Amino acid sequence: MATLPELTERLAARFHNVPGVLPTDIDAWLTEALYQYGYSPLTAADIPDDETPLVITLAQIQGARSIAFSVAHYFKYTDGEEAVDKTMVSEQYRKLAADLAAEYERERGVIIGRKSASTFKVMRRIDRDMTVPRRYGWWWRQ
Repeated sequence: MATLPELTERLAARFHNVPGVLPTDIDAWLTEALYQYGYSPLTAADIPDDETPLVITLAQIQGARSIAFSVAHYFKYTDGEEAVDKTMVSEQYRKLAADLAAEYERERGVIIGRKSASTFKVMRRIDRDMTVPRRYGWWWRQ
């Protein structure tokens, strides 16, 4: 079981090289992820270990989307021989958030699959005579 300080530390380690990310941002992203996943920050210690990576991934998605929103105003300028183009920074964070969301859905499917194994089977149809072989489609029988 993970505690809130452990989750905060793990999320902070993933965003430690991103400029402008404050501890209050990390707390807000983690709190939002906990609420989205159905937990309260007060009950963060009740999160099973197999669901902890999902909560962290949700918090990363929150962080990437928040950063993409905050840098959307970045600009492009040219001054003589020097050119600066920061317009794609937001796009890269949106792509990162989309990749994280796909990873979250994939991992969530694996965890849900472990909890409730499906026993789906396709039964043969009893209204069809399967003793007669068919050639070239359903319309021609031997």
